[in-house]
Amino acid sequence: MRRISYFIFPTDKKTWKAVHTKISVSFENNFYQISKYSEKPSKSQAQQRRQMENYEFSQLAKELPLARAISGQHIDKTTMVRLATAYIKLYNIFGQSRRAYSSADYYYGSDSHWTNNHLDLLDGFFVILDRRGDVLYISETISIYLGLSQVEMTGNPMVEYIHEQDINCFNSALNYCDRYWPQMCNVRVKSSLTKRANKDAVRASPGYKVLRLEITMGPNPNTRMIACYPMPTPVLSTVTISSNSFVIITSIDLRVTYADEKAHQLLRNTYFPDSNIKGLSFYNLIDVGDSEVISKMHFDIFNLGAYKTPYYRMILNQTSSTFYVESNIFRHTCISSKQFNDSITFVSSIL
Repeated sequence: MRRISYFIFPTDKKTWKAVHTKISVSFENNFYQISKYSEKPSKSQAQQRRQMENYEFSQLAKELPLARAISGQHIDKTTMVRLATAYIKLYNIFGQSRRAYSSADYYYGSDSHWTNNHLDLLDGFFVILDRRGDVLYISETISIYLGLSQVEMTGNPMVEYIHEQDINCFNSALNYCDRYWPQMCNVRVKSSLTKRANKDAVRASPGYKVLRLEITMGPNPNTRMIACYPMPTPVLSTVTISSNSFVIITSIDLRVTYADEKAHQLLRNTYFPDSNIKGLSFYNLIDVGDSEVISKMHFDIFNLGAYKTPYYRMILNQTSSTFYVESNIFRHTCISSKQFNDSITFVSSIL
């Protein structure tokens, strides 16, 4: 015969309250005992898990291709994962596209024996971006020119460091470049090395430095390789003038206010010995086919403060002959109690 057990609830409030209190205390005591016994295994498991995690990250840090001075510093885990992801992408792109190089590759500049020494000799720094514009690689010399860290920038979008007004120009050059048709643009990039502006000087964008970017397609169509060249400081006493260069200073409407002797020899009208280019518009000195180059410069110089032009033609001695130049251009604005000076300086190199 099967026995059936019944649980009979108390009917009166006093008995029910006593039973409820007893059950609650018993439950709390049992829970405390269970927690007490399970606390030690839980702590030891968590500690063991953290030790294993730290060990894996320490091994990962050794595998990252970083300089000893950087890898010896403390790098947080998020940064380490970001760097590892960027280097894996870089290996998948370049590690799988290796091929035998011929003598023709060396002729066209595709040297397979590039090392860090070559990057150190570059008068600027080198960047590789993926198809989304994230930095896969950036040379260590970034710290010399901008004061930024290689570790900080790797894996992050490049546009985060470009001035918001120059992002469209940068994206346009990035999208329209080709392996045999590189694009060039002048943009402002964040820098921690920009000095405080002189109280009498007006700076275009404090906290930014103007860079000349030469963008070309990498060995993989989804990558972009960028050579970044900082513009020289816009102080004439610190700009080196080579033997094949000349200087022209204009007002903000590009009317010539000063030209050195070499500029006069190349640009004045030889049919009139006493002629002078001072007072002429700069547009009168260039080939009409390249006026768009100077027009774009004239617009951008007010935002950037410094600019480097592509090659353009200037008219030789007001004749039908022309010669090619490349110009570093600076805008200098000085406000004082006595005067206001706003000028544009052309330092042009003859090709």
